[in-house]
Amino acid sequence: MLKLILPVFSKLTVFRSRKFWWHSIIMAALVSCASPSIDLKDSGKISGNLMIFWVGEDRFVYYPYNGDPLTYHLPEKLRQDLSVSTIRPGLHYTDGGSIPPLVRGLAGLSPWGYGPAYIVHDWLFAAHHCLFTGQPGALDPRDEDEAKTVSRVTFKQSADLLAGVISALIKQNVVPKREAAPSAIYTAVDSVVAKNLWDKTDPKSCDPVTKEDLDRIRRSTEKGIASVQVLRPGAVPPLLVFQQRF
Repeated sequence: MLKLILPVFSKLTVFRSRKFWWHSIIMAALVSCASPSIDLKDSGKISGNLMIFWVGEDRFVYYPYNGDPLTYHLPEKLRQDLSVSTIRPGLHYTDGGSIPPLVRGLAGLSPWGYGPAYIVHDWLFAAHHCLFTGQPGALDPRDEDEAKTVSRVTFKQSADLLAGVISALIKQNVVPKREAAPSAIYTAVDSVVAKNLWDKTDPKSCDPVTKEDLDRIRRSTEKGIASVQVLRPGAVPPLLVFQQRF
C-alpha cells in the first residue's frame, strides 16, 4: 500500500515497504488505545473456507474460488450503512497481519492470529486501491459485485470491519479473548498513517494477483488438494499453506 519513491524498486519492495509502515503503526498502537464505532456486542459472523497459497518469496494469495469462500455476515449497523448483508473477500495478495517481529510473542499478535480479519481488511485495501486509482478492471471479474461493495466502504468502516471480524472470531470461540491485542490492532488500522495509506493515489498501489499466479493456483486446485502442504526446502509454489473452515 506504500511505495518509496525510487524507480528501481520492484513490487516486492513495495510490499515490504508497506509492511514497514504497518509495523510502525502497530508499535505505536501498543501504547495507545482506540475504540470501534460499532457495537461489538453485535459483531456479525464468519463462515466459509479460508485458503491461502504461497506463490513465491514473501508472496501469499487468498484464493476465494472454492465453492464456499470466506464470508463475513455483517452486524446490523454495517448492514444498514453499506446496504449489503455480507462481505466476501476477493482474490488478492496478503501477508496476514503485518505484525512487527518484536511483539509477535505477545498473546494475539501473530501474523495469522486473527487470519479472517486480516484477509477482510487486506481485501478492502487491495480493492479500494484499484478502484480509487481508476483501475477496476485489474480486479478479477468474479469479484465485481464485491468490488462494488468496497466502493461504498469508508476508511473508518474498514477499521470497524476488522474489529467486527475479530469480535466475531472471539464469540464463535475460534480464538480466545484477549485484553490488549484487539485494541492495539484496531488503533493501528484506524491511525493517521493507515489513513494516508488508504488515500494513496499512486497507480502502482493497485497490485492485483497476476494471471501467472492465478493460473498456477487454478491448475493445482484442479489436481485436487487434500490438505495443507508444508513449506520445506525444494518446495515448488504454489502450495496451499493455510486452510480453515468456519
